[in-house]
Amino acid sequence: MPFNAWLALGPVGMILVGVLSIIIWRFRSRTKMKYFLVGGAVWAAAISLKLVLELTITPKLLWISSLGSTVFLAVIGAYVGIRTGLFECGLTYITFIKSDLRNMSFDEAVAFGIGFGALEAILLGFQSLIQILMFTFNPKLLFLIPEPQRRIVEASLSMPTWVAAAPVIERIFTLFSHIFAILLILVSVARSRLIFFLLSFSYKSLLDALLPYIQVTFKPNISPIGAYEAEIWIVFMGSIALLGTTWVRRYLLSTPASFVVK
Repeated sequence: MPFNAWLALGPVGMILVGVLSIIIWRFRSRTKMKYFLVGGAVWAAAISLKLVLELTITPKLLWISSLGSTVFLAVIGAYVGIRTGLFECGLTYITFIKSDLRNMSFDEAVAFGIGFGALEAILLGFQSLIQILMFTFNPKLLFLIPEPQRRIVEASLSMPTWVAAAPVIERIFTLFSHIFAILLILVSVARSRLIFFLLSFSYKSLLDALLPYIQVTFKPNISPIGAYEAEIWIVFMGSIALLGTTWVRRYLLSTPASFVVK
């Protein structure tokens, strides 16, 4: 089966989303690089904890599939969502509470959020790019993986080139979501208002909770149309994040003194 090497444009675009977002915001705001780096470090810590659960707890939940697909997707969705809220929002909250980062300006907080999402985009992009190039230039490697996974990989690598834009769109709007969630946490810490953290936790949990259902329903890995249908939820939540970020900025500008915690 011939593979479409042009699909590599997708992961290349994902990497560019991460790199260019840092360059553009640093140029625009003159924010120090440390805020991008710390944001990336917190993401790395959160994903490491999620990976531990993926290797230990997640396999033990597979028995729930015997209760039916609806129950399984509901339970797994709740688990995935709460896990994201707990680690991504929880670690960010602890980081702000325990450091001077709670005194960041709006621009610095956005840089933190960009670093958080940019590292994710870059690493996921590299992972996808390596997979595409590896199987495209050495198709024999496909025979080293089990048959069910092999069929999925073959289908995903044979999709039309126009599918390559889907992961780029996903990374852009996911980046907006990270920024918004982190701004809410910062306001929560700076204003000593737990409600803002709970909003961030709920937002990130809801965002990820629907992903298992989306993967099963639209099959974005093997369906070209499904690849874009799967992004509807991400675009919707990212659009809310954009509006929310604008609101947070106005809120901080209207109460500048309360934004700094001594």
